[in-house]
Amino acid sequence: MASGTKLVLGFETSSGRSMTLTYNHARPSSSLANVKALMNGIITNGSIFTSVPAVAKSAKEVTTTESVYDLDE
Repeated sequence: MASGTKLVLGFETSSGRSMTLTYNHARPSSSLANVKALMNGIITNGSIFTSVPAVAKSAKEVTTTESVYDLDE
């Protein structure tokens, strides 16, 4: 059985549109302070994006689990 964790960050851009950034292979159970610091850093350095993130709106951790079935039995 395999599992993985993604960090999904939601922003509002400088033009008022929604923007989502997803980071695969995130560290499970990151602290709130670390997530806020990451989002603030993205906003501070947002000029690297075509749509500049201006406001942090949401953050969530998504954990998936995978089960493989042996069909030869």
